[in-house]
Amino acid sequence: MNTKVAIIGKSNTGKSTLFNRIAGFRKAIVLSEFGITRDRNFSDIKWGNKTFTLVDTGGLDYLTKKESIQRKISEQVRIAILESEVIIFLLDFMTGIQQEDIDISKMIKKNNKKTILVINKCDIKNKNFVVSDFFNLGLGEPFPISAEQGINIYDLLEKICEFVPDTNNRDVLIDEFEDIVKITIIGKPNVGKSSILNAILKEERIIVDETPGTTRDAIEASIDFNGYRFDFIDTAGLRRKKEVKDIVEYFGNLRSLKSIEKADIVLLVLDATHVISMQDKRLASKIVDEKKACIVLLNKYDLVKKNIGIDKNYLLKISKKELSFLKDAPILTSVAIDPKKDFLPILNKIIEVFKKYNKKISTSELNNLLQNIVNSRPPKLIDRKKARFYYITQIGVKPPSFKIFVNNPELIYNSYQRYIENQFINQFDLKGIPIDFIFEKRK
Repeated sequence: MNTKVAIIGKSNTGKSTLFNRIAGFRKAIVLSEFGITRDRNFSDIKWGNKTFTLVDTGGLDYLTKKESIQRKISEQVRIAILESEVIIFLLDFMTGIQQEDIDISKMIKKNNKKTILVINKCDIKNKNFVVSDFFNLGLGEPFPISAEQGINIYDLLEKICEFVPDTNNRDVLIDEFEDIVKITIIGKPNVGKSSILNAILKEERIIVDETPGTTRDAIEASIDFNGYRFDFIDTAGLRRKKEVKDIVEYFGNLRSLKSIEKADIVLLVLDATHVISMQDKRLASKIVDEKKACIVLLNKYDLVKKNIGIDKNYLLKISKKELSFLKDAPILTSVAIDPKKDFLPILNKIIEVFKKYNKKISTSELNNLLQNIVNSRPPKLIDRKKARFYYITQIGVKPPSFKIFVNNPELIYNSYQRYIENQFINQFDLKGIPIDFIFEKRK
């Protein structure tokens, strides 16, 4: 496992800005509003011959410490401190040392963690403090930076790497994973996305609360399973555009939709206690448009069974009918909040779907099937012209993509294209997987 380096501090000190600066791109939402970051956010960083995992955390805020969300943020920060080998304790140069800073420093000292005391916003003029004032925390020499302007960030990376072993000495390297599956979890607010990921990870990795919209950013987490590494992204709940009035939710929605594009497999989570809505179908359509493999999870099935009494087979049947345009994507039921929850079938299904989505077929097999298809059912004449098929080759995976060379692509009408596609799906066990066919004129 990589050395974990956690960024800790009170609200609005610039933790997510620093996280983004080191990660090299805007991975966490950054706004001037307090309390944007809630969950721990992770990013693997390589600097020289060193590799470490950077952890962004929510800010501690005494003004709201009694609120449910803030209590859970505090717990996430506590876990980050316990799990990390190195702490970046980030303070705001303009506010100086406040009570939250003193309490955090005590927490860090109590856990005896290697700590870099970093003072942010040192580029701002009219400063009320000097760097030496921060020696009073007893955590060593203050390290001045500007995360916004990128001042002293390279020096900070060198400082971090003093506490990180050489990459060659690590037990596991990121590059050693040959089978990495990128999985995005999407759905409307409050359908149980974060609860599902917590159940899969077997830890309270993502904050879960009854309030809709608790997850505000796209949060990443990974597990190893049966020789695969699953890289999960838990996303903010997606509502219709006209219902989004909060700027934080707006940016969260953009990240959620963008994460679909980066995924191999999308877990579409639906609330089994509600009928499938138009918004559910819009999300499913987005998956189809992006040609991503999909697994539908009907969550909270225990409530359906207990309160509504609908048979599981009937529930699956009507859900399949409502989502028929997903083309036989697997539909499973799940119970994320229950002592007996079991997500092993879902993890196995992910591997099964990924193998199909990443499937490679030999050219000889493809051409044999194409010849059999054309011989058994030749295409119709179009304006007295006949389509001639020469050969087929696979040009990509994720999704499986094929190029068929013909005399004239305009002679391949839609129903015949669908016929060819269905024959390939049945022959090569690609049911429920999007596939691409390109018809090209042979030169």
